[in-house]
Amino acid sequence: MSSKASSKEKKSGLGKKLFRRGSVRSVGSFMSRVLKTLSTLSHFGSELQPPEGEKDDGGFAAFKNEGKGSVASDDSDCGGFLSRDKVPGVAGLKNHGNTCFMNAILQCLSNTELFAEYLALEQFRGQTEEEDKPKANGVPRKEKGEVTEQLAGLVRALWTFEYTPQQSREFKSAVAKRAMQYRGNAQHDAQEFLLWLLDRVHEDLNNMGHNRPSIKPPIEEDDGALEGPSPPLSAGSFVQELFQAQYRSSLTCPHCQKQSNTFDPFLCISLPIPLPHTRPLYVTVVYQGKYSHCMRIGVAVPLNSTVSRLREAVSRETKIPPDQFVLTEMYYDGFHRSFCDDDDDLDIIQESDSIFAFETPETFKLESLRSKRGSLLANLNQNNLKFGNDSSRTPSFMQGAVNPASPNKNAGADKMILLICNRACIGHQGRRFGLPFVLYMERTVTWDVLQKAILEKMHHLLRQGVYIQVGPFSLRVVGVVGITYLLPQEEFPLCHPTVERAYKSCGAGGPPHVKIVVEWDKETKDYLFGHTEEEYIPDAESVYLHREQHHQPQACTLAQCFQLYTKEEQLAPDDAWRCPHCKQLQQGRIKLSLWTLPDVLILHLKRFRQEGDRRVKMQNMVHFPLVGMDMAPHMVKRSQSSWSLPSHWSPWRRPYGLGRNPDDYLYDLYAVCNHHGNMHGGHYTAYCKNSIDGQWYCFDDSEVQPMADEDVCQQTAYILFYQRRATIPSWSANSSVAGSTSSSLCEHWVNRLPGSKPPSLASGASSRRTSLASLAESMEFPGDRSEDDGEKRVYGAYYSAWFSILCLVYYVHILYFLYLSQCFFVILGACGT
Repeated sequence: MSSKASSKEKKSGLGKKLFRRGSVRSVGSFMSRVLKTLSTLSHFGSELQPPEGEKDDGGFAAFKNEGKGSVASDDSDCGGFLSRDKVPGVAGLKNHGNTCFMNAILQCLSNTELFAEYLALEQFRGQTEEEDKPKANGVPRKEKGEVTEQLAGLVRALWTFEYTPQQSREFKSAVAKRAMQYRGNAQHDAQEFLLWLLDRVHEDLNNMGHNRPSIKPPIEEDDGALEGPSPPLSAGSFVQELFQAQYRSSLTCPHCQKQSNTFDPFLCISLPIPLPHTRPLYVTVVYQGKYSHCMRIGVAVPLNSTVSRLREAVSRETKIPPDQFVLTEMYYDGFHRSFCDDDDDLDIIQESDSIFAFETPETFKLESLRSKRGSLLANLNQNNLKFGNDSSRTPSFMQGAVNPASPNKNAGADKMILLICNRACIGHQGRRFGLPFVLYMERTVTWDVLQKAILEKMHHLLRQGVYIQVGPFSLRVVGVVGITYLLPQEEFPLCHPTVERAYKSCGAGGPPHVKIVVEWDKETKDYLFGHTEEEYIPDAESVYLHREQHHQPQACTLAQCFQLYTKEEQLAPDDAWRCPHCKQLQQGRIKLSLWTLPDVLILHLKRFRQEGDRRVKMQNMVHFPLVGMDMAPHMVKRSQSSWSLPSHWSPWRRPYGLGRNPDDYLYDLYAVCNHHGNMHGGHYTAYCKNSIDGQWYCFDDSEVQPMADEDVCQQTAYILFYQRRATIPSWSANSSVAGSTSSSLCEHWVNRLPGSKPPSLASGASSRRTSLASLAESMEFPGDRSEDDGEKRVYGAYYSAWFSILCLVYYVHILYFLYLSQCFFVILGACGT
């Protein structure tokens, strides 16, 4: 019994010794120590030290993200720049003296995902030994690519929180070396700088030897297609591959209907903004009557029309026949231009011009003068002034006065229309007073009769208690060269050669007339008429109506701008084109259309236009889509033999066929360059959508603020940056496929920048958040760390990841072995009992 008992105790003791839990805990403790050691090794040398020396940030504190602008905490396992409390790429730029145009363009390009990655990761660099070799002209390659080098460093600094004002100052200096117009602190157009910068980077890349083969679209043999191969779409650099495409210009012969096509590349499409079909003009109408009265009216005239259209508009508004009023220009000093030729271009009249329309009587003879006229006129004496106190009685010289507007149908050849205005003069200077009026006089009228008719029209302006029998004034004829004053000694002043020349100078539009200024001495004028100035002219309701309709900028859509851009137009007779088929000069129909589309589509809104002799800015609101802009309606209708662009630069850029996939025509907005102000002074800002957090930001030089999506479309939009939806990388927060998930953000190109921890190869898996997965993301061998050689760092990261995976596999095998051993001894113990 004792032996059996002892044997059982031995077996029992053996079993207790084999299956006690302490052994498993010891194994776990051992593996914990192993993982701890691996974790220590993984972080050894992985953190790069910041550059020595004090950083001059110039007061550019990095923007602290709040709410939507902050990176989710789940992405902290990505390491590097994404693990901080700031968003990469959200940093302002110092204004170095009117460089807001430059700062706005730099922010837009910095948020162009593929372009920023290409620059920040320095994918443009060739072999280092080739860069320092001098070219045939003795200029080193590195100096030739200085603008691109500075641009790449500036973009990289914006995404790594290392920007200092010195970097943007050096970039401006590099630009000024290559383009003298950007020296100094003058203001410049942002679109012109954008095109210059892209062209400069393209040349720099070509100098570095980064050329790509050219590609030609296929030849179509139908009448409406190509006559021959189009010029090659150069893919000589990454700039052209990313931003450049082609448009087609088609000329169609109206006789033979043959079409001639030419192809040209573009980096930016300049879209015209639709103008209103009419514009307002404001005209002061001088109506006929015993005492003239005036009213200012507003009319709408077609653009690019003639004076006859203005005459028709005034006639419709006033009910005056179009051949019964004179159009002229008047200001404070008297008459200026007359618009007598109805075929003149209406562009000679601006909205701000002071235009008058004088209603004239029908061109009939006046009634026979009253019998008393001769005796009354004989009593007039130019040097005789008579004053009295009875204001109620009518002046004696006006008894039996002639009504010059009374027509007579017997004859009309000896009548003349006179446009009269009064002017108070001091020396050669003078100012108009009172309302202008119209006289219809016989050509054989005497000086006294003419003087009496003028005074009759001015009777209502006389001061109370003042009577005048003669007019102490001078008459000056407007619109002639040489002698312009009519003398009292002339028996028939309207038959003077000066009047005859002025009368014959009238054009065919409106009735012929003569403009006369009645000039008064200032002291005499003040005594007779008091301090009467130019009388108040009321505005008709049409003035307020047209101001409200035309002074508010007309809103339009981006699609309407494209429709105007691709609208077919007929050539003018002076621009007639010789058709190569029928060999005759023809006024062909020309049409622009898009042949291919780039990955990044830049649209320039033409807000500045020439208006007469000055340039003005159009403040129209252009509504543009933020997502899903469809470019298919603006493309050339092509056959299915579409051609594809190559993809040499990034693994996510797939070849695409134009016309095969509808998504190839969809574009999403990611940046806007805004212009605030007018032609005399303005300011540029940028709205950009960050590819990490998907938030829109307003970049105003050094100031950066988050903004809502609905605030992006503004009246100040000047340049729009769109990216083809099919080419948006999956790691981008702007991608509609992946979104800003933890796995996609860890694949962002920022994680491949120097100083950033490389992401895990198994991103998105549950093991990613274990300590061993973190080891795989951050492991780097000290011997592989180099500031100048990025390839060693990448290879070291790959080796670290594989080493971590092997450790994980080894750890799993040990656990599995312990589990099998435990099961075996449990079964063995059960059998023994």
